[in-house]
Amino acid sequence: MNTAPDNPELVDRLAAEYVLGTLRGAARRRFERWRATAPLVDQRCVFWEARLTPLLRELTPVRPPARVWQAIRQRVAPASSSPRRGAVRRLALAASVLLVIVLAALWYQRVLVPERITEAATISAPAGALWRVEVVSRGREPPGLRVHAAALAAQPKGHDYELWALPAGGKPVSLGVLPYGERTLRRALTAVEGEALDRSTQLAVSLEPPGGSPTGQPTGEIVYLATLHRAG
Repeated sequence: MNTAPDNPELVDRLAAEYVLGTLRGAARRRFERWRATAPLVDQRCVFWEARLTPLLRELTPVRPPARVWQAIRQRVAPASSSPRRGAVRRLALAASVLLVIVLAALWYQRVLVPERITEAATISAPAGALWRVEVVSRGREPPGLRVHAAALAAQPKGHDYELWALPAGGKPVSLGVLPYGERTLRRALTAVEGEALDRSTQLAVSLEPPGGSPTGQPTGEIVYLATLHRAG
């Protein structure tokens, strides 16, 4: 497969494995090519890097008792093994322990810390709701964007719909191409996008070329406007 998959869940899982370092060999090299050419892949990598790096910084080294290391050496590096091989095995074991700790911390963040909606907007047409846009946060994670497409949300022929924040006193800031047909888009917000949303009371949807505006600003007609509501 030379092109990146369009399955957000698969891309998210591969991005997590890539950032953790468990995606290796040809699969890792192929994923790196995807990241260089596919914005969705790069966005999920940035999201996982932002989540994992703070967790690694917070880990406190713990020195195990001498008897623990002695037992480990007896299991993985018998007397007949070379010192170099024993060191490699100990390093691999330490990396495995660190991976388990990181995954446990991620599980805690994902399962025990509730996700909350901080801002939301519903984009509608006369026929009914098209998209539900939500800004979400969870613990100390970077804020994220979640967009649910209703069944009525269909891709216009030869174009895409692009979502924009409209910050007071500033230029529109793109929040990405919208999903269609009961699909959901989830991704982390950049600092620029988060600041733009903080200064916005409305969102806009423009008609753009496939893949979105080539200029970073709306180039087509503004077809929908929606009020952005703060939670609470």
